[in-house]
Amino acid sequence: MPKEKPLDVGDIVDLTSPDDGIPFRTKIEDMRRPGVISAGLPSSGGLSMILHTNEELYLTFYRETGRYTIRVRVIGFDTKNDVRFVLLAQTSAPERDQRRMYFRLPLSVNVTLCEYEENIEVGLQSLSVVDEAKVLALETVGTRDLSITGVAIMSKNDYEMGSKFVLKLYFEEKPKQKVQPFVICAEIMRKEFDYRSGAFRLGMHFFGQTQRMSEFLAKYVLKQQQKQVAQRRLIEGN
Repeated sequence: MPKEKPLDVGDIVDLTSPDDGIPFRTKIEDMRRPGVISAGLPSSGGLSMILHTNEELYLTFYRETGRYTIRVRVIGFDTKNDVRFVLLAQTSAPERDQRRMYFRLPLSVNVTLCEYEENIEVGLQSLSVVDEAKVLALETVGTRDLSITGVAIMSKNDYEMGSKFVLKLYFEEKPKQKVQPFVICAEIMRKEFDYRSGAFRLGMHFFGQTQRMSEFLAKYVLKQQQKQVAQRRLIEGN
């Protein structure tokens, strides 16, 4: 981490639980106690993050040189002028994040894998009759997680690394209506065999999407994040 740009008071940061990878945003308010960070209660989409003493979290902050992450532990809470703050103990040095810039959200939607063909029209639409004739559906499975940059699925088929597909993602189920798929191209970047299920977990990276498609995916993923946060908050509140 560059010495001239350490974590500092006023920084906007994201706090994330290792369990779900959902980021909640807050601001650093005080760092006068060595190794202790005081921050406002983090929130996402108007929902506050539920925190517990001794809970381990990731704290992510941003610089021109990249994204940096440190490990922190919740050590308590403080209240000043009727405003509540969380106290965090830093448990690791900052490390530049070399991983993907977007968390994958645990989410199951139906996806049909089709043989890859160039010049397929993509986006939120049904494939044209011409395109339907071009692509061959290989299998329909459920996603394990989803981000704006890729998706993970479980498949019994042993596809080769680097294999490319046309994916038809069905984001909504509308009874008695034909649901239009979100059509996008993807390439297998990671493959692991899961002995318990007897299937391959495939990490697939999207490619060829337009800015409009990326914006649609970002909005969809954020909406689903907020739903999961609300459900978790309701369960823990009970």
